[in-house]
Amino acid sequence: MQVLILDNIEKSCGEFLARNGFVVTEKLKLSKDELKSIIGEYDVLLVRSATKVTADIIEAGKKLKLIGRAGAGVDNIDIEAATRQGVIVMNTPGGNTISAAEHTCGMILSVARLIPQAHAETKRGLWDKKKWMGRELEGKVLAIIGLGKIGREVALRMQAFGMQIVGYDPMLPAEVASKSGIILLPLEENFRKADFITIHTPLNEATRNLICAKTIALMKDGVRIVNCARGGIIHEADLAKALKSGKVAAAALDVFDVEPITPENPLLNCENAILTPHIAASTVEAQEKVAIQIAEQIVEWKNTHKLIGAVNASVAELAQHSDVQAFLLLAKKLGSMQAKLLTGKPKSLCVTYSGDFLRKFGEAITAAVLKGYLSAFESNGINYINVFSKAQDLGIRVEQCREKENPNYTSLVRVDYETDMGKRTLSGIVLDNKAPRIVQVDSFDCEFKPEGTILIYTNDDKPGVLSSVVSVLHHRNINIANVSLSRNEEKTMALTLVGIDGDLDSVTLEQIAKVEGVYNPRLLKI
Repeated sequence: MQVLILDNIEKSCGEFLARNGFVVTEKLKLSKDELKSIIGEYDVLLVRSATKVTADIIEAGKKLKLIGRAGAGVDNIDIEAATRQGVIVMNTPGGNTISAAEHTCGMILSVARLIPQAHAETKRGLWDKKKWMGRELEGKVLAIIGLGKIGREVALRMQAFGMQIVGYDPMLPAEVASKSGIILLPLEENFRKADFITIHTPLNEATRNLICAKTIALMKDGVRIVNCARGGIIHEADLAKALKSGKVAAAALDVFDVEPITPENPLLNCENAILTPHIAASTVEAQEKVAIQIAEQIVEWKNTHKLIGAVNASVAELAQHSDVQAFLLLAKKLGSMQAKLLTGKPKSLCVTYSGDFLRKFGEAITAAVLKGYLSAFESNGINYINVFSKAQDLGIRVEQCREKENPNYTSLVRVDYETDMGKRTLSGIVLDNKAPRIVQVDSFDCEFKPEGTILIYTNDDKPGVLSSVVSVLHHRNINIANVSLSRNEEKTMALTLVGIDGDLDSVTLEQIAKVEGVYNPRLLKI
């Protein structure tokens, strides 16, 4: 596999990959056009935060299978575009935790005492002790917005200074926060109570401009704010106004909406703003950790398909469980059969899974059905990462339903598929020997193996129909492997499935369609 490494990632990363059979190319400071011109040659792209991996770059990466981020944040990577292309995005969330937490603590100390500003004036020969009157940390309230690994490490360290820690994170259980000595509060209550605020959330629609004029107005006069997470979480113009008015006593930022910071950034004109050039993770130890960590994750993916640190592959991870493989095979066969049984423009697909075992694998089962269906039309590039996006592009409404239990089967997968030309239902089970079986076609109960070449049709439930079909096959020298029959409760219509050896041409299929009492014969190759 060909790997392209950008952004000055530690050499240990490339060396480890090379020792494990990858062909590694390292390039620094490529322009966007230069990257687009060569990305098509590579299977894996590795970046830090400097390179913006946009949708057009991902689209140009025709061989691209994985984008690795040596670090935690992935906002420089278009996750949606990668997912649509079926490209795994992988990060190393824990590798720079300590470095980022320590830098945050340094920034908190700096905004408390304005240490960098006092240092700069002293270096210029000035000596104004009164100007640099600071605040103690002991007894002050520190609000931590985002209590992931970094946020909790910051809490641990600042408790040593005697700070009271409050925080907000909707994903953190109250008992975990309590064990860490953190009081969970609603977001606005954090803003109202805090003497110091530090941000540790990802950048997304919910957090963009989280700190702005509206939320700053809720804060105490003289509050101090730190952001070592992601640029864009703070509205920089609003913060600059608050710094100049004194509403915010001081702020320390390591990240910015536009990086490198531009001369027009209003924070550059705020004497009480401390600014560093996105260096929270820039320690020898952190860069070595994330470089080795991302390399190890990629080698593990190559050797075992295990996805460690993947941010857009939860379904693919579910699909790796060995005990669900037989059901995934069944689901793919159900999807493939639906694609061949119905014509017309696809409208909707509903996957219902019943039984306790399938409950936790529901999304993977649905993805497998889609994978089987879509692969009937597009043989390349369909995987567990992009199937939902591909279905959306085709205008297919996908529903997932869970049935607590089925009266006849412990675990059952049912697929209801609709196009503008009709509807069909297929249901299947997995036997104890891990063999898939189809047990329902539309309103007919049945049991047959979904494999090989199968002739399927409905017919009048009367003598002679099957023998007439068998006669057509006999004259064409087509051998019958097995037959499955079912009929409705009224005993007026039947479903017939004939497994055959070899193939069946269109002329023979037309002859079967002309047999009296046979309706809509179709050929399934599974």
